[in-house]
Amino acid sequence: MTFKEAADFVMPIGKHKGRTLDKIAETDTGLKYLDWLRGIRAQEGKDWPEDKAMHVYLSDPTIQKELERISQ
Repeated sequence: MTFKEAADFVMPIGKHKGRTLDKIAETDTGLKYLDWLRGIRAQEGKDWPEDKAMHVYLSDPTIQKELERISQ
């Protein structure tokens, strides 16, 4: 999966259902939500389509810098 595909992935669940990952991550709160959800899902050990998209999206160097910025 490419970064573009991950950014355009439509969240099928939760409070952001129907929104793309890129749209969710437009706010610090949304970006924190994606990072939180990725962590919860990693602990569960399941492999849902949104998990792969979140991993690809949140692993991008630009997104990583944003996560670091809002974590300080």
